[in-house]
Amino acid sequence: MKARNYIGLMIVTSLLLSGCQATPDQDIVANKNDQQTEQSKAESAAESTEDTDAEKVVSEGYSESFASDSGDVTINIQVDQVKARPIPVMQAEAQDISVDDVKRWSKAFFGTTEDVYEGTSQMTKSEIQKAILWRQQWINDKDRLITEEGYTEEAAEAVIQSYQEEIDNLKANYESAPEDDERQKTDWTFHPASYYREMAEAGGDEDWSNLDKTDKLKVIGDCDGKMAYVSASNRSTPDYQLHSIMFYWDDEQAGLNSNGKSSISQEEAVKLTDQKLKELTDGEWVVNAVWAIGNQWRIQYVPSIDQIPCVYSTIDYTADDTYASNLDYEQIDFSVTDDQIVSAEWDTPMKVTSADSQTSELKSFDELYDAFKTYMKVSTSVSSLGLMEDDSEDAAVNITKIQQMYCRVKEKNTDNTYQYVPVYAFLGKISVSGTEDTNDSIFCLINAIDGTIINAGLGY
Repeated sequence: MKARNYIGLMIVTSLLLSGCQATPDQDIVANKNDQQTEQSKAESAAESTEDTDAEKVVSEGYSESFASDSGDVTINIQVDQVKARPIPVMQAEAQDISVDDVKRWSKAFFGTTEDVYEGTSQMTKSEIQKAILWRQQWINDKDRLITEEGYTEEAAEAVIQSYQEEIDNLKANYESAPEDDERQKTDWTFHPASYYREMAEAGGDEDWSNLDKTDKLKVIGDCDGKMAYVSASNRSTPDYQLHSIMFYWDDEQAGLNSNGKSSISQEEAVKLTDQKLKELTDGEWVVNAVWAIGNQWRIQYVPSIDQIPCVYSTIDYTADDTYASNLDYEQIDFSVTDDQIVSAEWDTPMKVTSADSQTSELKSFDELYDAFKTYMKVSTSVSSLGLMEDDSEDAAVNITKIQQMYCRVKEKNTDNTYQYVPVYAFLGKISVSGTEDTNDSIFCLINAIDGTIINAGLGY
């Protein structure tokens, strides 16, 4: 399993929260079904005439440079035409992962829903030994947690502490662990999350009350001769919400060579995950980001509504903000080692429940561009970009695209009410000494209707 999946509630603050997040850098559309989904039904309510819905040029582009108020970052703007079309505001709500979802993922990865077993089996002695070794390897290589898994220094230390506590618990249960595995076929029932921890750890005196606010269904199956899991979780509490389903090999690190190169190209990897995505879920998706770690491709998808991609960011759970969202943005991501999918995860499925009966009038783009410039001057600095002070002499943000997108925002003074609003996303890359990032990131999100700046990390 991915290292980040072992620490549950830990959310790592990254550049995304300072106004920089990965976003589609190409129009790759996957899994747009012919059948009408609930989302497309809601969208159809907002359809109008062909002329009024046509995409239009709202700006001929910009070419200029200016310095941030901090004086340590240059913002370069080199943007061609900006196009947009009137789109409605959508109302949406988060969806629980269902038993049918778990069965669908099991069928996609195991090839069956018959020979699928409960994920409650007590760990055998050999499994405990492997689990201890896996955690010990991460403990001994903090740099890898930072460079490969994206943790900050502080977060990496917390992960290491968590792994050490888990190792201590695994060792305490080693003597009572069975030599052989004893699995039972699943009955496809969600349980309080401790149901799986207690069985795996042969019981204990721990307080599971907080853990049991999460409902969980975890099953085990065979994936191309390897033991693998499908695990689903649902939680709706004031501290955070969780709606997630994941697939992963028992030994997800098998075959991974951090210094190697994948046996397939990026295009081949995306084609592989495009096909698997059709087996996992309906709807319309676009590739948001692709990057490589050794011989493993990481591919992230975000939802698209009527061919308008949705913004993805991480939620800042540490923010002391009354109105902040406690719900992750929707995404599906894959890990592909050489030509094999070793993990997949779908976070926060959303359902569009209704759409405004009329499309919203978009604000003058010149006004929005002025707001963007003001925001970039005030908010951009070497520290806000996550760079070192030594980079202050040659740090730059290169904006090369302005794209119309949907952004999910939480309505203030509500517990669980969300809208997808039309926004303009200002995309580009950070450059230091002439070296740019691989994927485009969003440096500013502006509500296209009222001109307000959206903080994706807070969700509004």
